[in-house]
Amino acid sequence: MIIQARWIIFLALVAGTALSTAEASEWQLVQDSSNVRFIGVQEGSAFRARFRNFSAMIDFDPANPTAGKIIGVVKMDSAKTGDAERDATLLEEDWFDPQNHPESRFDSERIEQLDDGTFAAHGQLTIIGNSQPVTMSFEFEVTGSTAHFSGSFDIKRLDFGVGWEATNWIDDEVAVQVELDLQQ
Repeated sequence: MIIQARWIIFLALVAGTALSTAEASEWQLVQDSSNVRFIGVQEGSAFRARFRNFSAMIDFDPANPTAGKIIGVVKMDSAKTGDAERDATLLEEDWFDPQNHPESRFDSERIEQLDDGTFAAHGQLTIIGNSQPVTMSFEFEVTGSTAHFSGSFDIKRLDFGVGWEATNWIDDEVAVQVELDLQQ
């Protein structure tokens, strides 16, 4: 009986450790100190924009990256560039078309750790109803019960059908930057 009781205690401890480890990988977004930005080029000059309304579901443990999952959603009508005319243009049907496509979404399909210690989330990005494969490189730093996620990727807006085809006014390439503060 003593041996059986020890096995039961051992299994309970192992199960408890496994459950707490699984819970430790689920992170909650700290909205106030997080941001999702993109950088475009208009008539040869770079401009920055920020999505003011977004959410993220991060289920990630740096010790087990392949088991992770990242989902990010931005509300397309929340893009702000600091220029009222440009902001209004982004809301037009040719651009973000938020009346018909209110959200853009990134869904990771596979996460891997790279040789330099950073990570890569391979997934699908959907903008105005068009999905394309994207790889987001990111760093993930954990300090106690908080974490910082810093990721980026580049896209070609015309691959998603965003904007006018004339690239002499606005470049095709757009850089996306994601900075998220997270807590458990």
